[in-house]
Amino acid sequence: MLGDVLIAAIMDLVIPPATDLLRRTRTRAGTHGEQPMFPTIIAVRNERVVAAVVTPRMAATLSCAQTLAVGLDADALVVVAQVQLQGRPALTYSVMTRERQAKFFIQPVALRDDELVSDRPLDAGEPQDATLLRALAEAMGQRPVDVTRVARTDRGGTFGEQTFLPAEQGRVVVDAGTMTTLHESVRGIAGQALYLPRSPEAGRLALGAGLPRQALVTGADWTAAVDTTGKDV
Repeated sequence: MLGDVLIAAIMDLVIPPATDLLRRTRTRAGTHGEQPMFPTIIAVRNERVVAAVVTPRMAATLSCAQTLAVGLDADALVVVAQVQLQGRPALTYSVMTRERQAKFFIQPVALRDDELVSDRPLDAGEPQDATLLRALAEAMGQRPVDVTRVARTDRGGTFGEQTFLPAEQGRVVVDAGTMTTLHESVRGIAGQALYLPRSPEAGRLALGAGLPRQALVTGADWTAAVDTTGKDV
């Protein structure tokens, strides 16, 4: 029961960005809903969406799973894809938790008068795609990076001669490095890597640690930043 409650909470977090990404794909000028949403992998940590990677190919999206799991210490990874269900578009959600509990959901959707109408996702058991399931399970089985061992680049200031950054700062620095790696990996194939910091201060620290500015979004501008054309926004 506890696992089901956890997964329900994860779904509540990922449904809004996923459905908004679909809405923006289907209402983009000139596409008339013909262009499908790119496969997306979303990382959840500490009861919030931390990052997402969007690419044109499922294999490329899945290849980001281990980097997200290890670099971000994700509590769960969710792969979102658009499918046709009885002639109607739908989103599928393949969820994998750190405890390697898997769930599969199907969410019928429709576009009416330029408004996206969606039903509550239906529990469809475990993911049926063995390749996807294996990739997520293997990723979530890897040991995360130790954020308490991030070396300081300066030895003065508030923390004096301490060798390592405080864990909270180390967490953001590792996040920034992880997302920079993913950004460089997917931008050549019209993909995007997006990072949502926990606060404006964390966002500034991530930029200072090398995170590309186009990869940084906030809860307020998430919908404006996600774009499957691959253009920087």
